[in-house]
Amino acid sequence: MISLVNPSLPPAMPTFCLTRFRVFSALCRRLAAGLFCGSVALTPVLLRADAPAPAARWAHLKTALFCTSDDVDHLLTKPGDRQAALAYFAPLRLSKFYLENASGDAAVVATLREIAADLKSRGFEVSGAVVPAGEHGPLCYNDPKDMAMLEGRVQVLAKVFDEIIVDDWLFTTCTCAKCLEGRGSDSWADYRSRLVAEQSKRHLIDAARQVNPRVQVIIKYPNWYEGHRRNGYDVARQTPQFDGVSVGIETRQPTTQDQHIPTYSGYVFQRWIGGNAGTKWRSAWLDNYEMQGADNDFVAQVWQAVLARTPEIIFWCAGVLHPPAPSASNYPYLVERMPDFDRLAGMLDGPARGISIHLPLGSVGEYNIFGYFGMIGLPMAPCTTFPADSQTAIFTQHSLRDPNLAAELLARVRSGREVFLTWPLLQDLRGSELSRALNVISEGGTVASSTFRARENLWDAKPVAAARPFVFPRIQLSTWPYVREVALVREDADFGVLLKAPYLEGEVDVLNLPDNSYDLQRLPAPVLDAIRRCFFKELGVRLVGPGGVALYPYGERQYVLYNMNEGPAKVALRFPVVTPARGWKERMRDQNLTVADVEIGEGPWARRETEVALTLQPFEIALVEAR
Repeated sequence: MISLVNPSLPPAMPTFCLTRFRVFSALCRRLAAGLFCGSVALTPVLLRADAPAPAARWAHLKTALFCTSDDVDHLLTKPGDRQAALAYFAPLRLSKFYLENASGDAAVVATLREIAADLKSRGFEVSGAVVPAGEHGPLCYNDPKDMAMLEGRVQVLAKVFDEIIVDDWLFTTCTCAKCLEGRGSDSWADYRSRLVAEQSKRHLIDAARQVNPRVQVIIKYPNWYEGHRRNGYDVARQTPQFDGVSVGIETRQPTTQDQHIPTYSGYVFQRWIGGNAGTKWRSAWLDNYEMQGADNDFVAQVWQAVLARTPEIIFWCAGVLHPPAPSASNYPYLVERMPDFDRLAGMLDGPARGISIHLPLGSVGEYNIFGYFGMIGLPMAPCTTFPADSQTAIFTQHSLRDPNLAAELLARVRSGREVFLTWPLLQDLRGSELSRALNVISEGGTVASSTFRARENLWDAKPVAAARPFVFPRIQLSTWPYVREVALVREDADFGVLLKAPYLEGEVDVLNLPDNSYDLQRLPAPVLDAIRRCFFKELGVRLVGPGGVALYPYGERQYVLYNMNEGPAKVALRFPVVTPARGWKERMRDQNLTVADVEIGEGPWARRETEVALTLQPFEIALVEAR
């Protein structure tokens, strides 16, 4: 029988309610019997230390578990507790453990060695982990005591492990007199990003290698990308310094958690920062901290890691996935979905495709706009350098990090290509040649309405009623040249939402963002369809339907759709009419799909497209594949 509540857990931890206690008691009994849910074939965990059985593995995924120092103390230090913890986490089919050390005491070395040796004997990889924080929170990188504490922790780890991962507390918010003096006339972003890179090299990487020259140190980047440089993270500086890179997803509950990060951003973080790291990209890191009651939002993080094809998925952490932590209520659903994650990972075929979006390293722009674009069905392909070759590309305020931006944009248009700009970026480019592409009569303030007008072709524009008013920055344009693909309509005027203007040999598209970026994914479907149509030629496919559904194309014949809405979503994939009309399947449920030709618009400007339609249930994922 597996003990549900470890008697050595600290009394300060929250207690589990009786109902969940019974649920987890039943869960643990099934684990002990090797019959969890009947859906995961488990290799029995033998408890004899002299003959441990090899742990089961997934065919297409590599999973790992982070154990904080408290987790190590309460779940792994005693052999009996360790055996129970391994049985409890067996359904995750872990390949690796990361063990944190929060002490500089050399006596910890023997304990960590004993635990690591036992885990390795059972077939697990084991690495060390450090959280560079103190009782006062983030460290001061000008404080000798903080730097000595950091050195002591990593040197203990280096005596045991050949690999150490650094939790995302490798930042600083310190404003002490020494930090202000050191900053001088620099911005906090420039000063702290330089300071943390220099001090972490000296007191973390070099300190560890003094003890163990073989040790490799992995940096884990946090999900709050817009605050990186201001608080000391600098991907361009630090990725070359470290031996490996782990990228945080941690979108948690996007609408209520204090960071409000759209779920699709987790995918972009992997493709953006992980892709820039190349062979140094080691893992995605996600957690369920304070996510009790939000099972779907928790597994949504895992889906982003799977779809980005991360080399390893790290679950943070053992303590919050294990009773009596309230967030452990997510664990049964996670286990239930693990076979689906592995199955989809094995079916993905071909390179991920998307729309080039210019995101230089260290850039700051409209908050997580790349995530919101993904949430309206625009697949993103982040580019850290200027995308010169694609037919269409997206540019946001993040692009301003590139000092040659205005000239490069103009060169794209001169070459016959298209640029898709956000209205805030075009405002920042005021005075450049591209700012002359639109005849803006007046701007400033905001405008609200629940009525839109959306064009399907040159002369065919239809009214679109929304369920509620939306607020946009006010852009009023002249009648000619007529550029409003989508307008917000009131009794006094039409105001620009999506603008499309031919200029030189190319085209300039401008998207006016709602006052609240989250409202992008709640715009009426015809408005979103018009935005997606801007990229139809580039992708050869476009999504039709409501927001909150993401599209992930792979190769030339696979399309993953993920409904992140609380209700069902009727969606369709639209292709050029020459697309084959037979042989389409939804592979997650092995269903044949119906293909139909549809006519868009009327009269001489009507056009035809091929449509593959389906209905997705809440938080359902589908893999649509052509023959």
